[in-house]
Amino acid sequence: MSDSDSVLIWEWPHRLWHWAFAGAIGVSLYTGLADDLDLMDLHIATGVGVIGLLAFRFGWALWGGRYVRAKEYRTSPVSVWRHLRGHPRIATAHSAPGAAMALAIFITVCVQVGSGLFASDDIFTDGPFAHYLDDASVDLATAIHTRIYWIVLTLIVVHLGAVGWYTWRRDPVALSMLHGRASIGVAPISGHYWLRAAMTAGGAAALLWAADRWY
Repeated sequence: MSDSDSVLIWEWPHRLWHWAFAGAIGVSLYTGLADDLDLMDLHIATGVGVIGLLAFRFGWALWGGRYVRAKEYRTSPVSVWRHLRGHPRIATAHSAPGAAMALAIFITVCVQVGSGLFASDDIFTDGPFAHYLDDASVDLATAIHTRIYWIVLTLIVVHLGAVGWYTWRRDPVALSMLHGRASIGVAPISGHYWLRAAMTAGGAAALLWAADRWY
């Protein structure tokens, strides 16, 4: 297909979320690994921001644009293997490996930030809800939080490598998160759903506010 055949598949709210999520993860990883106590307040703040972005994405998976909904991320080891072996691709916004990667990053980040809420270094910094758990549970949360970031980093490297590879091969999906368009034989979405996005963002903000009040 030519560029003239490209259609809108990613709405603006999803693209903004994608880049905000990437930025928040990058800052959170840097502040957590820099071994600088002065950065820990920023680390916690960006972690809370990641939770808010995850909450938005949960809601957006229910009623966002057609191709960002949960049902569009169905994949399996067999379909991933068929894709990697060069079998013809079904017309969909997500390749099988792409859907698997998105799910893996989402789940791993959920575990990372979830464990961070209850982690503690036993000296200067405690997660906001660490005081609700006993010492053994806090130790477990800390062990998870201080180790699983390796999986997050690995997934990020693989993701960036895949984007680079498909960009080099001129795959129509590789850069679609920038301009929202691709020529992959699927129907276009009908708009950007700004009202839905505002309502979803409001729900995510309300969740963070309620958690802060509980804390």
